[in-house]
Amino acid sequence: MGQQSPNTSKKQSKAQRSARMAATRERVAAQREAERKAAKRRSAIIFGASGIAVLALVAGLTAVVMSSSDDDKKSSANNVIADVRPDPNTKSDIAGVSTYTAAQGHISKPKEVTYRQVPPVGGEHDPVWQNCGIYDAPIPNRNGVHSLEHGTVWITYQNNLPADQLEMLKSKVKGKTYMMLSPYDGIDKPIVASAWGLQLKLDNASDPRLDQFITKYKEGKQTPEPGSPCTGGVGKPTS
Repeated sequence: MGQQSPNTSKKQSKAQRSARMAATRERVAAQREAERKAAKRRSAIIFGASGIAVLALVAGLTAVVMSSSDDDKKSSANNVIADVRPDPNTKSDIAGVSTYTAAQGHISKPKEVTYRQVPPVGGEHDPVWQNCGIYDAPIPNRNGVHSLEHGTVWITYQNNLPADQLEMLKSKVKGKTYMMLSPYDGIDKPIVASAWGLQLKLDNASDPRLDQFITKYKEGKQTPEPGSPCTGGVGKPTS
């Protein structure tokens, strides 16, 4: 066998290098492609997990909102907030009288009625009215409001009202029709006189505005159901 010429040897060496370089490039390209596919798979897994987490969070929030909404419906179903609002368009000629517009309507138990005004001046109420007269203990708001609807003036007072003041109030109610007197927890004045849609807060029973209020609003023009009774309802007044 004859020896190869130097030129032939150089050509083979160059071809081998080219082949090795091509193989290296192919190997690098294949590795990069594999890495790209692996990264894509990892991204898909991450996004998939994130999507599941987001869906779970949304589902949880939706459940909370729906539960809260259901609670509101239950609360609304068992409790009625009386529709009573200040009436800026109506003024009384008696100083200090606050005026209101009040919805009517009967709410039977077990539903409760919440009143924003203390004491209440109107709004939805019990189907049965409170008998008029003098009470030594608080009476139910829902029944007292029904009496206001019939034209009653309801005088309420703080429990610590001096005895002489209380006697003055009793003298204004005893033996009178469409008059009601009872203590009331939580009022911010010693005495409060209320009629349907009207209220007057007083510091003492000798204030002349109390008699003016009674004269003007007992069975007054504001009465939604004039002529309706103030007896034959619920409650046993002491006098």
